[in-house]
Amino acid sequence: KATGVPSRWQGGHGRRDRIGPGLWDNRQPLRAPARPPTPPSMLSYRHGFHAGNHADVLKHVVLVALIRLLTQKDKALMVVDTHAGAGEYALDSKFAAKHREYADGIGRLWTAPGLPSPIADYVALVRASNPDGRLQVYPGSPRIAWALLRPQDRLRLFERHTTEQRVLAAHFADA
Repeated sequence: KATGVPSRWQGGHGRRDRIGPGLWDNRQPLRAPARPPTPPSMLSYRHGFHAGNHADVLKHVVLVALIRLLTQKDKALMVVDTHAGAGEYALDSKFAAKHREYADGIGRLWTAPGLPSPIADYVALVRASNPDGRLQVYPGSPRIAWALLRPQDRLRLFERHTTEQRVLAAHFADA
């Protein structure tokens, strides 16, 4: 019989009695399950379906404001993106065109007049990725951060999805 098995393996085996505020007493030894739990498989998440949606707008407005604030100091900084995705997205791709989520995100701001300063700053960065004035490309967090960082700053990008890794590497091949 195993004792001291991590609580996530308890699975209802053994008895736990409450003996005080936040204190528990295991009176019976715990048994490990027949086999350890299998780790969850990787989800096949493709950000291209959601690029430029309302959540991206909020996240990227905050990212722009934060990097602008942090780069006011001379000291170098490092931006780490643990879910970098492809780095930028064609809004006419099969992914983005499927649900057109960008229409209710960046699409609503694209021609909106009188935007508050932080939002106008973000929209200007998206416009820089669309020099012909038509909303066709949406820069993801890596592109937005790269546009705002100074020569002494660093950008570290991580992506688990292998297809997105290749696209991200291609987008930053000359960086």
